[in-house]
Amino acid sequence: MVIYSTKPIKRVSKEDFFELIRNRQIIVSSHAIWHLNNKQRKVFNIEELLNMLKRENPRKVYLQENGRYSSYYRRNDGYRKLIIEIRKDKTIVVTFVDLKEIPKYNL
Repeated sequence: MVIYSTKPIKRVSKEDFFELIRNRQIIVSSHAIWHLNNKQRKVFNIEELLNMLKRENPRKVYLQENGRYSSYYRRNDGYRKLIIEIRKDKTIVVTFVDLKEIPKYNL
């Protein structure tokens, strides 16, 4: 069994990223919000995650070794990292993480 890591292997331009998600249904997986308590779910809702992908420009996007994409969006208190899986007909937000800074990668 081969296990692929979440290590970034390639930087992706914003234009290429938008082309990848264009014309695909965007959904948020249950895994993306399962770890939030009820109070946090009022702050981090599905619509906010969908709007990030549809309307905001990511600061950086990387293709990961596991074939998923990590995209970073600026927030008042740091950055929000979305892990995204792109399938033939849909884009799935697998999970998200709040970070103080975008990690620096040597690719």
